This record gives sequence, structure tokens and C-alpha cells, in this order.
Amino acid sequence: MRFPLRRPVDATAAPDGADDAAPPPPRPPRGRPVAAYAGVLDGRHLWLAVDAAPGSLALRETDSGDVVSLPSEVDDDDPAYRSVRVDLAGLAGASYDAVLVPGSGGRARAVWTAPLPHDSLVRTPASEDGRYRWDLGRLDDGTLRLTRVELPETVLLRRVGLAGDSFVLTTDPVPEPVLTLVGDTGSVLERPMSPTPDGLLEATLSLADLSLTDLPPGAPAETRVLVGGLPVRRRRHDLSRPGIGVILPALFDGDHEAARVRVTPDGLLGVWLDQRTGGAA
Repeated sequence: MRFPLRRPVDATAAPDGADDAAPPPPRPPRGRPVAAYAGVLDGRHLWLAVDAAPGSLALRETDSGDVVSLPSEVDDDDPAYRSVRVDLAGLAGASYDAVLVPGSGGRARAVWTAPLPHDSLVRTPASEDGRYRWDLGRLDDGTLRLTRVELPETVLLRRVGLAGDSFVLTTDPVPEPVLTLVGDTGSVLERPMSPTPDGLLEATLSLADLSLTDLPPGAPAETRVLVGGLPVRRRRHDLSRPGIGVILPALFDGDHEAARVRVTPDGLLGVWLDQRTGGAA
């Protein structure tokens, strides 16, 4: 299995006449295992590869210092790397450092990583239940750290689509089956939700409904969708810029776009309304 390298590259010389050259890239301290790839691609499994070295990859809990072995779900078949893919679902700690445990049973050495990219179009999705997300970070000394980030309670979005001149939203069931649009000043529209044959909840928002929102005419408005008082979360959301990566349904009044479903970078559902005519329609 081949891995794209995440290593610093040599700094290029400054152009003629430039006052300052670019700072040199960080280099791993002598003896530290170096990460070639690291990612939590599906919100549950850690993919980690380091330059080949004797020993086995593991995680060391930052609070207790306990080292947790990583039984890999895939074969380590590339002689150039030491690699694992492991299920994180059983981890109970809040944060862990990636380490390499020498085959001789010596002290575990922390894995060093080059600075991680911050402009990626993808992000680590939340866990399946939406309660937390695993983030990879870099400490000041270059150590690769895995951190569990607790997330606010949400309701899972199952489907979103169009039926005639209406949005159709389907979510997981909640005790209070009411869909609410919330603007900057509070609730602007409420609609009851109905059970579906597969045990979910469904609501429709038509152009006529959206024209009744309690919003002043003027600039377009962004509203948030709540179900049972909780934000609605896109399932397996992994896009940092969903506006350019997901095609979501829109409603038109003639040739005029009146409303569009939106998703925030955090994966939460909203509805954009064009209020220039005093309402969506």
C-alpha cells in the first residue's frame, strides 16, 4: 500500500531583491519516527504510516501515560513504511500521542510530524452518533496527537429533496416532532413533522410556507433548521467548504431563486431565504 508523504520540503531561495528568505521547514529530531501519512478518514478509523523502523505503532494516553496497542485491520505490506488502520471506537480517553514501541521492548518514542495542512477541502467527520469527532494535531515539539472533541447534541439528517414547490426534509425521530427555522432574532417558522413508514420524521417547507416567515424584507437571510429544538446534522459530513462541494435543492419563484438549503462547515442544516421582495415568494 502506498502513502502520499506529508513531509516538509526544502525551502526555496528568496527572489532577487527580497529582504527575507522563507524560514526553513522544521526537521525531525534525531531518532524520532517520522509520520508519512495520518488521517481519520471516516470519523472512526485512524490511518497512520511512518518510515519503516523496528517496532510497532501504538497510542499513549496523555493523562495516564498508558500505551494502547493498535491491532491493524490491514496488512503492513509495504517495506518502506510501518503502517496501521485501526478502529478508534473502543478508546475512552480524551487525547493520545502516536508512538512507536521498539521491538526490543524499550521506551516508546513519540511520532514526529511536519506541520499539518490547514486549507484542506475535507475535514474529519463526526462519529456515527454525532457525539464527538477525532482531530489530529501537532504539538510544539512535532508530536502527532489524536484528540477527541465532544460535540453538541444534534439530530441526524437522513434525506433532503424537492417535491414540487416544496423542500422535503427527513430526520431521525425525536420526542417533540416539530421543525423550526431560526433566524438571528429567534424562531421565524414552525411546522409539525410526520412519521414515515421507516420510522423517521418528515416535514415539507413550501414556497407559501417560507413566504410567511417572520423576517423583515431586505437582504437575504440565513436561517438554521432545528428539529425538536436540536440542530440538524448532515450525515458523515466531511467538507470544510460544503457550498462548493454539495449540490443542495433550491426553490424558484419564476426565474428568481427564492430559497436554498444550506450546510455550514460544521455540517449543520440551514435554509437561505431571499427577502428582497418581502418574503421568499
